[in-house]
Amino acid sequence: MFKYLFLFILFISFAFSLELKRDSSLNVVIDTTNGLMWVDDISILKIKKTHQDAQDYCENLVFAGYKNWRLPTINEFKLIVDKNNQKSFINRIFRYNKKDGFWASKAHWRTLWFYADYIYFVSGTPYYDSRHKLKYVRCIRDIK
Repeated sequence: MFKYLFLFILFISFAFSLELKRDSSLNVVIDTTNGLMWVDDISILKIKKTHQDAQDYCENLVFAGYKNWRLPTINEFKLIVDKNNQKSFINRIFRYNKKDGFWASKAHWRTLWFYADYIYFVSGTPYYDSRHKLKYVRCIRDIK
């Protein structure tokens, strides 16, 4: 009985595991499980923008031969958080990261769109803050 339970749990863990691959020639990380591509180049360390400017930046970005970039959602950011990586709380396949806040796409209507979500890579935790503050930007695109 325990043997089958163990095999079932093992199967489920592999079925729902995140598969990330780094393409160093394009400076991207590809999430084949969820059909996502993340920008991962030196610009991650240099670009801080307001929330609106971050959205505009991603929507106008031409990178690795693609134009359909956008800000990630908080749930997409949660896919790459690694609480075991105490250095930066991001999956170790990512080469570039700052221990700071990165804008997510959602602005909150209940605050009259004054606040927006961000992921805080000091702890790997989502928060929200004034859309006028400067935070880092990591763009994402759908590949499905």
